[in-house]
Amino acid sequence: MARDPRTAPIPKGSALSQFTMTMLILEIFVVLFAGVAAFGLRLAAPGTVWALTGIGMLVLLIAAIVLGRSQRAGIILGSFAQTVVLVTGVWMPAGFAVGLSFLVLWSASIYWGMRLDREREQRRAEQAAWEAEQEDQDEQDVSGD
Repeated sequence: MARDPRTAPIPKGSALSQFTMTMLILEIFVVLFAGVAAFGLRLAAPGTVWALTGIGMLVLLIAAIVLGRSQRAGIILGSFAQTVVLVTGVWMPAGFAVGLSFLVLWSASIYWGMRLDREREQRRAEQAAWEAEQEDQDEQDVSGD
């Protein structure tokens, strides 16, 4: 049985887009902080560190922008970015832990975002059925009076 739409509003937009975009934006800051750490540890020449940091941040930003226009392309590009962050562990061992953590969070955001979007679609269908039922009852009430 469908629920009264006034008691259970359905959020607008996609949970998948919201969750994955949040992860990408947070990861931009992580890449910036990793660049600061790499600079402080003198893992490479300053120009190299900041160039790679800037490129990493740019890739994540582009993935977030693409995600806003095409979920599929954004998820593919975002997944590529997760791999790149994970590979930074070759130069900075802490990068493995951070990269693995964000890979798990990225996967969870995709899983839960898709699940919530499916549930929202089901809820919209229930709401449409409830509204149709209410219209039928209203028509019967008017014609029966």
